[in-house]
Amino acid sequence: MLTPAARKVLEHRFPDASDPLMEWLPDKPDWHSGLPDVGVLKRELQRLRKCGGKIVLYGHDDMDGITGLYIGMKILGGEGYEVIPLLPERGVDDYGLQPERMEGILQPSDLLLTVDYGCSAVKGVRWARDLGARVVITDHHTLNPPLPDAHGMVNPQKLGLPGTVLAGCGVLYAALSSIFPSWENRADLLTAVALGSVSDRVPLLGWNRYLLEEFRKLDLEELSGGMRVLAEEWPSRDSAWTGSMVRQHITSTVGKGEGSGIDILLDFMRSSDTQGCRRAWSDMGRGGRQRAGVLSRLFSQALRSRDDQAAAYGMTLVYMDRIPGGMGGTLANKLSRVTRRGTLIVSPRDNGRLVGEARSMGDWDMAAFLISMGDHFISAGGHKMAAGFSCEGKTWEELRELLLSRIAEYPVDPVPRPHIDLEVEELPDPDEFLCLAPFGSGFLPPAVKKDKLRYLLQVGQTTASWHITEESGD
Repeated sequence: MLTPAARKVLEHRFPDASDPLMEWLPDKPDWHSGLPDVGVLKRELQRLRKCGGKIVLYGHDDMDGITGLYIGMKILGGEGYEVIPLLPERGVDDYGLQPERMEGILQPSDLLLTVDYGCSAVKGVRWARDLGARVVITDHHTLNPPLPDAHGMVNPQKLGLPGTVLAGCGVLYAALSSIFPSWENRADLLTAVALGSVSDRVPLLGWNRYLLEEFRKLDLEELSGGMRVLAEEWPSRDSAWTGSMVRQHITSTVGKGEGSGIDILLDFMRSSDTQGCRRAWSDMGRGGRQRAGVLSRLFSQALRSRDDQAAAYGMTLVYMDRIPGGMGGTLANKLSRVTRRGTLIVSPRDNGRLVGEARSMGDWDMAAFLISMGDHFISAGGHKMAAGFSCEGKTWEELRELLLSRIAEYPVDPVPRPHIDLEVEELPDPDEFLCLAPFGSGFLPPAVKKDKLRYLLQVGQTTASWHITEESGD
């Protein structure tokens, strides 16, 4: 139930909407309307059922990709298809669909179906098609030509809003729910899509808001095993929470890279052994605390290694000799938020290639920035807030000069501007705004101005209060 103060915030944020409430929390979406090529995916699944063959489900090795793998395996396996999951290894694999990962697994009669992956994988899709396989991509990342010649591409970026708010797991969930409606709003699937979406920092608006509201309402008794544990661990699930609370409590516990919980997450989510999963979660927590110590040391090193010339252009650029697998993106994100700048971290691999992990603040579109230099990279892709690349045949000094020359030409306003929703004479009760939660990317906590000071709502698991700050609140 919206309070009058909360409604005023919505009216300020959606001034052109006839009904700000519906703009913020829509009714049940028509998934098909916002997703191109769902009909192609449906026909390919019908063909597979008739002619035989399996589905090779190729995912991204982050929380978004793995929750998407869970969704795909659950629905498609439940519909009687044989599904083989494939994951790249972040520490050694380049971006894109790697033929060496698919060789011996993908056969001419199969369907290669991607999740959170593939919209820039020109070579990988060509390899699969030359083999004789069918290819359908489901992804949410930025589309930059040349696009791969897949049989279908379910990416809402082709159509625009409302589907573009979806994470990769959300795109696959929406597409398969459209084809197989009986799976919609299943408790385990809602838990998976909520976790993948919040972890990937997609906007907590529109279709995502609908999914998160359905997740909030679910009964834990409908869940078991790993999915039960994840829903139990969700901070303040049935009241007021923020994306950062979830990422700190769950996403960081799982972690990324070799030896982290991400290695076992898919099996953890598929397990029905609730007590065993609770023990595994405790083990993940211990590993998460160890990684936090490593990350702290890397962060101190990265702060000392920032490139002064890049900083003058408004970007944080860092070269590091070694970063443990899976930590590059986490480190780039932490640096971005502390320096309040778009951040790019480059490190070498044993094969001589240079790899970069980028995270954004403000209006710096990292995917567009990196893809604008695509001629210099083996692969590059991502979306506005997170992207990456692989580079071969260049020294760090040569790559640095290329990056600096492009940064100098790339007009950005990299610092998020603090918002103000209401001007007040007295600070209102912060609890009046908690009905608007969850807060996070795309829907920041309310901020009010009293006299000449800006107060941002700070939400904890048991308290809410106003803090004087000029930070954006992201």
